[in-house]
Amino acid sequence: MAKLDLASFPLLAEHNAAIPTRDGTLLRADTYRPAQGGPFPALLIRTPYGEPAIRTAPVLPALDAGFAVVLQYCRGTGTSDGDFTPFESEANDGVDCIEWCARQDWCDGRVGMWGSSYVGMVQFAAAVQAPAALKCLVPIVTPADYYGGLAYRQGAFQLGQLLGWFTMKSAQTVGYRAMAGEDVSADSAALMAHTASLGAAYRHLPAREMPAVSRILPGWQRWLDHEQHDAYWADLSYAARRDRISTPALHVGGWFDLFLGGTLDNYRTLRQHAATEHARGNQALIVGPWTHGDQTGTAGELSFGLLASAPAIGLEQLQIGFLRRFVAGEPAEGTGLAVKLFVMGDNVWRDEEDWPLPRAEWTRWYLHSGGALSPAPPPRDATPSHYRHDPADPVPTAGGQVLMPPGPDGGVGWMAGPRDQRAVEARSDVLCFTSEVLATDLEVTGPLAVTLHAATSATDTDFTAKLVDVWPDGRAMGLADGIVRARYRDGTGQSAPITPGRVYEYAIDLIATSQVFKAGHRVRVEVASSNFPCFDRNPGNGAAAATATERDFVVADQTICHDAQHPSYITLPVIPRSVRS
Repeated sequence: MAKLDLASFPLLAEHNAAIPTRDGTLLRADTYRPAQGGPFPALLIRTPYGEPAIRTAPVLPALDAGFAVVLQYCRGTGTSDGDFTPFESEANDGVDCIEWCARQDWCDGRVGMWGSSYVGMVQFAAAVQAPAALKCLVPIVTPADYYGGLAYRQGAFQLGQLLGWFTMKSAQTVGYRAMAGEDVSADSAALMAHTASLGAAYRHLPAREMPAVSRILPGWQRWLDHEQHDAYWADLSYAARRDRISTPALHVGGWFDLFLGGTLDNYRTLRQHAATEHARGNQALIVGPWTHGDQTGTAGELSFGLLASAPAIGLEQLQIGFLRRFVAGEPAEGTGLAVKLFVMGDNVWRDEEDWPLPRAEWTRWYLHSGGALSPAPPPRDATPSHYRHDPADPVPTAGGQVLMPPGPDGGVGWMAGPRDQRAVEARSDVLCFTSEVLATDLEVTGPLAVTLHAATSATDTDFTAKLVDVWPDGRAMGLADGIVRARYRDGTGQSAPITPGRVYEYAIDLIATSQVFKAGHRVRVEVASSNFPCFDRNPGNGAAAATATERDFVVADQTICHDAQHPSYITLPVIPRSVRS
């Protein structure tokens, strides 16, 4: 019988180690390190979610690799003192924790960081201050900015994921305050009533006065009050300061993660600002067919095969190996990684040199009158398409790059990933533009954008777009989607009024994909004016959506142009199959 020759590995652990911060607040951490040897490099994991959320952290693999591990609770969470206000203390607290680790007699002065989502954002918040001890980052499914991509997306508030997240954090905050001896009976009652019907909560108006969360966490109203990209967001976010980061980083994302755009942008930005070609090689990227919290290789209504999961490619080992090279100082003749992508449709992993792929051929596929989609340019006198949009009856969310709790239908429609869009497409306020049946495979790998020339009868409106893979059996599987709020069309985060009836150009960011549309399939683009509750409802009156009630809703007549002077199209990054398949 086979046997593993493993010796016992004694550890030293400290519970609730106190970490003083510059303003006197005590943060606390659990530390683990080998009982023999040292000093060791430290792996710091900072979380706002308390002890249960860190059980998936790679503590034992990191210890086996020679690290000390520090699991630290963000201010006002877990056992740390202070008040939790999302993101507002993470930059300074992060630096203070890194420097604390480096000063410990069991640490050799070198620190790496690991974690997903918020636990990834705290890495960037600290890294922009360039603490000398910080040697490596492993940000997983992490936004590039708090404003664009987290709170808002091209002007639309990301209601779906934010209400779910604020509800969860409100519950944790109430529990934390109760442990500290506060009377939380009023907040507990309000929160229980709120969570009893989350479907109704999504429809609550005005959104700024959302029950429970608006009174428990100040961030809810603060984020809604700052609809434009202003000084609040500029001071809070690390986005504009990422050029200061020279730290090696392994970026991990998923094609169906709502923060995919941030993962790709973080990789690209840190690589672009690297001082040398060698430093550019210290940035690595992995993107799988995954959602925000699921790396099994099954997403939505599709399974991408046994090799699509994180364990199948040894993701944990890749992350630990990356940390060992850049924190523990192992020989670093390259990281062994550059870009690793899962190509859906072919359902294979593929190694690349960079992102976007340099060999991509940026090809326009035009939306034509009558619902056709093709590379053929539109005629000069093509008639436009029309539909009527009613904010009181929005197009429902059906999968995609979302992060939402289960919906009233058992969670199917609100859960992330590729889902059949036929029920959505049957609505009169959704336009479909579909290609002919493909004679050969078509690979699309790279950033995606839909350009619309459109007009509305309202003072303001939204336009949404979705890329869909239409199967021979009729299934219409959503791949990527996006939204633009008309008055935020210029991409600066600043509001600019529109004139009803006037045709404007709208660029809708669908983020990215890697999809082979197989021969026999068809390519489809959907156009509508809502995706609810993933995004909030635009009242259509030009006022802030956060304070709108249903009395403010304006029914809009929408026009999508298709003529040569006003073309509407999707730009596809087509990968020549003859070069590499």
